[in-house]
Amino acid sequence: MSSATETKAIDILFIMPNFSYGDLEDIGPRCPPLGIAFIAAYVEQKGYTVSILDAFGLNYNLDKVRVEIQNQKPKVILVGTMTANHNEGLRIMEAAKAIDQTIITICGGPHVTNLPESTIMKPYVDYLVINEGEITTHELLDMVFKKQKLSPENIKGIVYKENMVMKLTEKRPFIIKLDDIPMPAYHLLPMDSYRAYGWLDEGRRFTTMITSRGCPFKCSFCISSKNFMHWWRPRSAEKVFEEILLLYNKYSIRHIYFQDDEFLVDHNRIKKLADMIAEHKLDLIWECLSRVNHIDDDLLRDMIRSGCKSVLYGIETGYEEGFKKINKPITLEMVERAVRLTQKYGIMVKVTFIIGFPWESDKEIKQTIRFAKKLDADITFINTLNPYPGSYVYQEIIDNNLFVGVGDNWEHHISHGTTPIIRTKHLTDKQLQYWAGRAYLSVYMRPKFIYRKLRHVRNFKDFKRNVSSGISLMELAVKRIFLSKKEN
Repeated sequence: MSSATETKAIDILFIMPNFSYGDLEDIGPRCPPLGIAFIAAYVEQKGYTVSILDAFGLNYNLDKVRVEIQNQKPKVILVGTMTANHNEGLRIMEAAKAIDQTIITICGGPHVTNLPESTIMKPYVDYLVINEGEITTHELLDMVFKKQKLSPENIKGIVYKENMVMKLTEKRPFIIKLDDIPMPAYHLLPMDSYRAYGWLDEGRRFTTMITSRGCPFKCSFCISSKNFMHWWRPRSAEKVFEEILLLYNKYSIRHIYFQDDEFLVDHNRIKKLADMIAEHKLDLIWECLSRVNHIDDDLLRDMIRSGCKSVLYGIETGYEEGFKKINKPITLEMVERAVRLTQKYGIMVKVTFIIGFPWESDKEIKQTIRFAKKLDADITFINTLNPYPGSYVYQEIIDNNLFVGVGDNWEHHISHGTTPIIRTKHLTDKQLQYWAGRAYLSVYMRPKFIYRKLRHVRNFKDFKRNVSSGISLMELAVKRIFLSKKEN
């Protein structure tokens, strides 16, 4: 990243706004903004001078971001936002225009892809990039810098305004061969600033990777799958390994979190990757996300021999009818089988559950908690539903008027927040807050669970990490219960 003393103007500054994990800030991960890093690498390859300011990774507030904009003097800024940091992104673009009215402001990311209207009508926002941004951003820059005779209506995949009317251009086709685009611009990122989740932070240099785009499934709460039209596109094992070697040799990375929505779709690709990691004898640990119906013995053997330490399974509900309602074609039996099989190979199992779906009452939430306890995963996340704009469940929440005093306060859209932003048809937001706290206490205060965690502690550092993470979770659980009772 460019230093704060640099004065040479650049063509485009990419910015990832800061945000917080709330009560779990101390143990939440800090991951590089790979979405904008891919775009930055692409336009840099096309000849533009590029910089990235990862305000999240660096924990920069708005004042520090202003200083960077003043020092780097970009002609264009592109702010990549998620729902949780979208308001901060708006503040950054407004600040940029206040610094220099001629700066072209662009916003991209999943939030504006699904909810463009309110953003583009802001006077300090010039363009939105919808869905994949590599080619679209390049064409926008060519228009701005007059390298091509383009007008906004000729550029696919953007939103702009004309006479105070929103204009949405033709959708840009997805990139078919992801191997054709360069790997993320790691050289523009603060690679010393990233850290893993507290539970698996072994003190190794850490980063994330994205080796595919999209997901072939249609879970009602997932926006990523919908945005990519349920189409899974992988990078080849060879290209993925090339990136791993770069991270390993140039940046001394020894811990990688594969952030793909579904990393294990193609078993042959994983086997090839495992073969290359094992053949090169890399001192590497890695973790990933997957579905319980994508696991078998052969795959797990490949994963463990190449350094896999953790798998996160999205379970979401603890009752069969729930799977049907969220359009997730799995069963409780499949979940148990996958968790037991993964644990058999010594791989840490993390699972996620969601409470607060529109139809849920005490009955369904109790079923989910009971199943979470029975499952007895190594780490269990139980989050209140956050309906992201564009998801199927978001529209259901809107249709049933189940949002609770949120409006445009998108900062509450974080996975581990203490304040539910919705109610259900049967429960208030305060009741959901109570159940979220009770769920964590029910799962983590079991003597069996505590004994198992202590039995697997390897050293004092590991003990300290587990205690710190456990205390943070318990504080969050007690706070949820206390606040729900106090407010009631």
